[in-house]
Amino acid sequence: MIPTKLQVLVGMIASGKSTYAKHAARRGVICLNDDAVVNLLHADDYTLYDKGLKLLYKTVENHIIGTALAMRRMVIVDRGLNVSVWGRRRWLALAKSFDVPCEALVFKNEGPHVHARRRADSDSRGHDLAYWLDVAQAHHDSYSTPTKAEGFDNIHSITWEEIKEGKVIL
Repeated sequence: MIPTKLQVLVGMIASGKSTYAKHAARRGVICLNDDAVVNLLHADDYTLYDKGLKLLYKTVENHIIGTALAMRRMVIVDRGLNVSVWGRRRWLALAKSFDVPCEALVFKNEGPHVHARRRADSDSRGHDLAYWLDVAQAHHDSYSTPTKAEGFDNIHSITWEEIKEGKVIL
């Protein structure tokens, strides 16, 4: 049985978070991806993302995570804004509210140019390299390594090689 917990993926765009989540989903873990929520609400067209709908996106995320934790499932949060302390606070609060452990899984930061190029080359989502450079730079500027002082019960690092091999930390 997979233990109930919330695992927060922390890494830049195109660092392996979604690949890791796909491996975990195949093992029965509930995986929430913020891009998937946008696609769900916009007929699978990510370019329709609307900052004015952030409250709706967050409400959907909270509902999915809360319901899965109440069902005693392991949940992974794959979200770009998990790079900052501020962006991780909501997940720590949700885990605490359901009295489940919360872990951070840290993916290697190889700098904005590497991550932007990977995203543009692998899944541009309708945007050009300049757009992804802006996104990667903003994430890089906000990046802070997770700490136990934030409230995480455990912090793990994972390498690209482990991700490609399908390693999942349960």
